[in-house]
Amino acid sequence: MLKMLLTGASGKPYSVQDIRALQKKLKAIEPSLRTQFVREVKSIGKEPQKAIRDAIPTDSPLSGMAKPGAAIKWGEVKKGPKSGGAKSTSIRFRTQAGGKSLTTTLLGIRVNSAASSIADMAGRSGRYTGKGYRNSGYSKPIRRTYADGSQSVEFRRRATRQAGEAFIRNLNSGLGNRPSRMAWKAVEKSLPRLSRDVQFVVDKWSIVASRGF
Repeated sequence: MLKMLLTGASGKPYSVQDIRALQKKLKAIEPSLRTQFVREVKSIGKEPQKAIRDAIPTDSPLSGMAKPGAAIKWGEVKKGPKSGGAKSTSIRFRTQAGGKSLTTTLLGIRVNSAASSIADMAGRSGRYTGKGYRNSGYSKPIRRTYADGSQSVEFRRRATRQAGEAFIRNLNSGLGNRPSRMAWKAVEKSLPRLSRDVQFVVDKWSIVASRGF
């Protein structure tokens, strides 16, 4: 997600409640105004979305993700738009607080492919390399069902530190030295400008809401 700290006229950060209140006011004036506000914010995400897509390779950076039957297969998308394969992304408008903070992300670019996300961020915290799913020492359970649905079998692979470190080294060699190797890296330099663009849209519609037209 692209995190941007937006401020109101008082100089204080807009909170989740502020943005939700703004949407409510716009909808009360005219339902289409709220729609226009969201559309304008999301339109700012088109440029970073393209940059992220361009940064994600079409072919898998690791041979294991390209093999038939791979648990996490390159180009496979289970959630979000299926078009685009490994490059599949979605522009999101969010009014959701993170942790104890009441500030909101507002604009986000979601990478829909699990393989792309893993390749981008794997190894962000070296403390967890090789510890497996929820520190179990094994991979996340993979459940497979026979064609007739009569029996399901759960597969788990042992996750070793050596295997985890080799995985990270291979990703670093193919894509970059550290996470984020693709998505964040593609938009990091343009974030200040994108933040200003979002700020302008929020301020503009706040004026509309305050004047009632």
